[in-house]
Amino acid sequence: MRQHGTIKLLALVVWLAAGAAGSRAQTPSEAAPPHPEEILNRVIEAMGGDAFLQSNELTGRGRIYSFNRGELSSPGARFVYYAKFPGKERIEFGKEGNIVYVNADDQGWELDLQGIREQTPEQIQDFQEGHRRDLNNLLRFRARGEKMQVYYLGREFVDTRRVHVIELVDERGDTSKLYVDAREYLPLRLGYRERDALTREWMDVVEYYGKYITVQGIKTPLHIMRERGKRRTLEVYFSEVSYSSSVPDSLFTRASLEERWARVKKK
Repeated sequence: MRQHGTIKLLALVVWLAAGAAGSRAQTPSEAAPPHPEEILNRVIEAMGGDAFLQSNELTGRGRIYSFNRGELSSPGARFVYYAKFPGKERIEFGKEGNIVYVNADDQGWELDLQGIREQTPEQIQDFQEGHRRDLNNLLRFRARGEKMQVYYLGREFVDTRRVHVIELVDERGDTSKLYVDAREYLPLRLGYRERDALTREWMDVVEYYGKYITVQGIKTPLHIMRERGKRRTLEVYFSEVSYSSSVPDSLFTRASLEERWARVKKK
């Protein structure tokens, strides 16, 4: 009788274990990973939805700090930034704005105290490649208008924040890794590779975004930091940002630099 009872007890334990295993199989302990397209859509909504997608002009000003071998190498230059997405950008440096870089698609010029110069083909190519990877261009236009593959790479921690990591692969095979706050769905980091302007070797680049504020219904990072090869190369602090439709196309021309140069020569 004792042996028979032991067998019955063992059978009961096996049955309960099997039932528990079946229950676990039907209700997994971890939810299925989110769909990458869903994450991308939530990022765009978090950035402002239609207001973000429809804004194609940006004006900002602040200070930019450059680094050499990871060490601060400038006291911080004032700048004014104008952009028309996609493809047009103007950056003015200094209190008087006498150093200016202008790019308009496949054209580019620069102004300094020596005068106006055409940008070299390498400079224009670097601008175009950088523009392809720009967060605004990536989210506003490329992710919606190009045939991109989007993959979910999992969850990580960035500065104690839990993030989703998605990878975007374009038709050329270029990849960008976007790190998204798992709670607010704001971009915190963007990783990609670019060719060094001097050595022409490929380098890993990471951009960090922080100090988000809402400007005209659009979430905007006031602090941007960039690392290349795990060394800090620049930091940008915006003091003012505006999304408007008042940026004239004439700002993105050589003629605008000739007007500025005429004023500079008189001083």
